[in-house]
This record gives sequence, structure tokens and C-alpha cells, in this order.
Amino acid sequence: MKHISLFSIIQSLQHLDLYSFDTRTFASLFSLEKIPTAHLLARLESNGLIARIERGKYLLLGLSPERVLSNPLFIGNQFITPSYISFWSALHFFGFTEQVPRMVFIATTFKKTTVVFRETRYKFVTLPPERFFGYRREIIADLPVVIADEARAIIDSMLFPQHAGGMLEIAQALRVALNSQKTHEYLETLVDYSNRIGNLSLGSRLGFLLELLGHPVNQLQISNGPVALDPQLPRIGEFNPRWKIYVNIPPTSLFPEGVV
Repeated sequence: MKHISLFSIIQSLQHLDLYSFDTRTFASLFSLEKIPTAHLLARLESNGLIARIERGKYLLLGLSPERVLSNPLFIGNQFITPSYISFWSALHFFGFTEQVPRMVFIATTFKKTTVVFRETRYKFVTLPPERFFGYRREIIADLPVVIADEARAIIDSMLFPQHAGGMLEIAQALRVALNSQKTHEYLETLVDYSNRIGNLSLGSRLGFLLELLGHPVNQLQISNGPVALDPQLPRIGEFNPRWKIYVNIPPTSLFPEGVV
């Protein structure tokens, strides 16, 4: 490997679209043993050609580092597999909210602590394997990103409102989504995902908000007992018997523009 320049290595990685790789992949690609691999990776890193995001995991920067470093959603996918971008990050990507989250939110089936890389925080939310669905591959700024689809982003946010700016933010995102040209598609998928997940409190909250927005549905599985519309607030306020919901956020606060 002494006769192969660092530039040639970068070219090879770019040719393979390996903008993220681990130590094992790198060693196999260039037929290196453990110690030469470590030395070569250290040289690449010291020259600013790659960046280590975690032990044994790297980003390819090459001569255009901003291509990768300016894409936090792509970076967020590289810490753990399987994973997909969701919650507030996905709501913002789809234009359902104008609020820019201060961290990147990632769904995964494993437990993982928050990571800080280049001053950006990456928050991981653990889901059971049977609830890990509803995502797709998008190309964002020429890099592949696995991200929740529109309906799943809303469902995840309603399951964990603390990771999506709270119920006020989520209600507004739901309204924006349903004002799009895909209203019928989103409604069907929201109901399907809620029932597949099987969280009855989620079904009650979703059903109440959909009805409030003028889209009543009858197929949702809902709670048998009372639940709070906002699980982060006390269970107070007017009780809605159909959805078994304590409306602990006034509709005028949820939708200041008015409701149907």
C-alpha cells in the first residue's frame, strides 16, 4: 500500500459511493491487516480527508467535505443500523413544520445514547422491531437517507411528542399534511399505521385530532379508558366520550386559525 497515494484511496471510496464506512469494510477493500489499516485511517483523518464519527465508523470528506458535513440527516443514519430519520427532523424535512429542530432524531431498534458530532446532537429513540416500519430511502443533496414516510413521521411524533416539539407542534404538522394534495392517502396510511402499532392511546389522540380537522374516521382502534390528549400535561379539561380523551389543550390553542 505504500505506493498508493491518499488521493487514490479517496478516489476509490468515491467511485464506490462509500461516503460512510467502517474499519472492517475499509480493511477488506484495500486488503489490509489491522495495524496498517489503523495507520492509514489515521493519516486520512489527520489530512482532513475522512472524519471519525464513532469508534470504527468514518465519513468520507475528500476534497469537498461540506457535501457530507452539511447533511446531518445522512450522518444520522450512519451511527446505527437499522435506523431511519423521524420525529421533528422528518416533520421539518417534509415541510410540515417551519420550526428547525436543534438535534437530529433517529428511530432504531437498539438502545443508543445521544451522540454529539461537529456540534450537532443526534438523539436515538428505541422502537420494538415489530413497530419498525413505514420508512423509505430518499436522496438528499446527492446522498442516500433512510427516513420515515410522511404518515410515519406524524405517528412517531404522536407516540413521542417530546421528540417533536410537543402536541401543539404535532397538531399543526398534521393540519399542514392534510391540507396537501395527498389528504386521502395520508388518512388511510395514518389509520393503518396506528392500528398496526396497536397503541390505543395513540388511536384516541389521532382520531380526536382528525375529527377536529374535519376528517372523521371510524376504523381506528382506540382506548377503552380515558387518556390525555397531551400525555406530557395533567389529565384535565373537557372529556370527549367518543375518543375517551381529556382535551387538556384547548382546540383554540391547537388550531388558532380555527377548526371545522
